[in-house]
Amino acid sequence: MILEIADFRTNDPADFEVGMEEVKDVIAAADGYQGHTVQRSVETPGRYVLVVRWESIAHHQAFRASDAFQTWVGRLGPHRDGAFVEHTETVLSNGWDLSS
Repeated sequence: MILEIADFRTNDPADFEVGMEEVKDVIAAADGYQGHTVQRSVETPGRYVLVVRWESIAHHQAFRASDAFQTWVGRLGPHRDGAFVEHTETVLSNGWDLSS
């Protein structure tokens, strides 16, 4: 399992949240998708962290090459400028089950 972590900064938080809700099923239908969460910063207005659980990096890359990703980008594009995205793998988990 791989976690994709995307750090977004937006000037329009309300639109970002609505957009994420609108495209949640687009990403959920992707092969290898295992769930996601969107976290809003308490200290930094307009900052959001998207965490997506993928079966593998290859599954995320396949999603990015798909028509579905174009739908995702079409809705969230304005909020993606400057977003930082990386992949992580679990080294230690204490009290947080990431397997389900």
